[in-house]
Amino acid sequence: MQVIFKALTMFGLCLAVQATPSYAATNTTYQAPKIIAGAGVRVRANPKLTATEVGKLAFGTVVVTQQRSPTQETVGAKKDYWYSVNTPLKGWVFGGLLQDYDAKNPDKAAVQLIRSKLGKPEKVLETGVLNFNEALEVSQFAQSAATKAKSIEAAGELKLAYLQAVQQGLYAINPEQDQKPPYSTWVKSLGSQVFYHELAGGYYVDSRTFWKLADQYKAASVGDVIAWQAAHAALGGECEGFVECMSYRGQITAGEYLKRYPKGRYVIPMLEELNEDLAYMAKEAPNQRANVKEIDFARWDKILAPVSKSPTLDKTKQYLKQIKAYQ
Repeated sequence: MQVIFKALTMFGLCLAVQATPSYAATNTTYQAPKIIAGAGVRVRANPKLTATEVGKLAFGTVVVTQQRSPTQETVGAKKDYWYSVNTPLKGWVFGGLLQDYDAKNPDKAAVQLIRSKLGKPEKVLETGVLNFNEALEVSQFAQSAATKAKSIEAAGELKLAYLQAVQQGLYAINPEQDQKPPYSTWVKSLGSQVFYHELAGGYYVDSRTFWKLADQYKAASVGDVIAWQAAHAALGGECEGFVECMSYRGQITAGEYLKRYPKGRYVIPMLEELNEDLAYMAKEAPNQRANVKEIDFARWDKILAPVSKSPTLDKTKQYLKQIKAYQ
């Protein structure tokens, strides 16, 4: 009888051990450098979505994983393992919010991380790419990474990404909330980099901020794409279809790009965009003869003279000739 009692006791202990979850016993050692690829990423006490949150890590924070969970979990649209980290917080991070980090090439890692959020550097971004919190963390990371960059190309692209992320943050501000913290405080901190667009009813990165950056990197390859983005930056006011105004705006946007990069990578798409406006102006010119007289055609000649020859450029010159005929 005593033997049976001892056997049952041992059996009960075994069941108790099996019923108690032991993450340490089942996790795999997995030491690797990773970088946080989301904004305000939650660190949890255990490797599961329902575990207690112990804190948050900002976009771009570098961590070294220690262990990997035995199974993957689906969080939102992503399926991945959980990884334990020790610093700057101790806990578990979902792998879908991590990217591999090459500590030997931090410039490349920073640019790749940024572009995973913003897309290619030449992409002209619309609203809604990032929400306010994402834009805040991405811009802060880009600014910090740019100051540490060893490559002039990486530094230029990261500074461009900073401005793009800032614009996304400005897009995300509800006009009814822009005078309240944290939005008002953040906008104020940006100073002369931004301006308030009365007609649009919101804040925008000033085009002069982009042009200043483009000129800072004019000797580098990245200067070309910065100038392309500068040509697409918002301007205050509205031309309302007046041809002399449209001509002037074309000269300080597309014209400025063509003046700086007459043989640049974006000459053809820049001319194509310009031609859309010139086509409208050519159609309107007979009805706006007085306004046509105000157009600075000599300035256009000077801008276009060094531009690489192409059928697109021929079309640009044709439109200008048609418009000039109504002086």
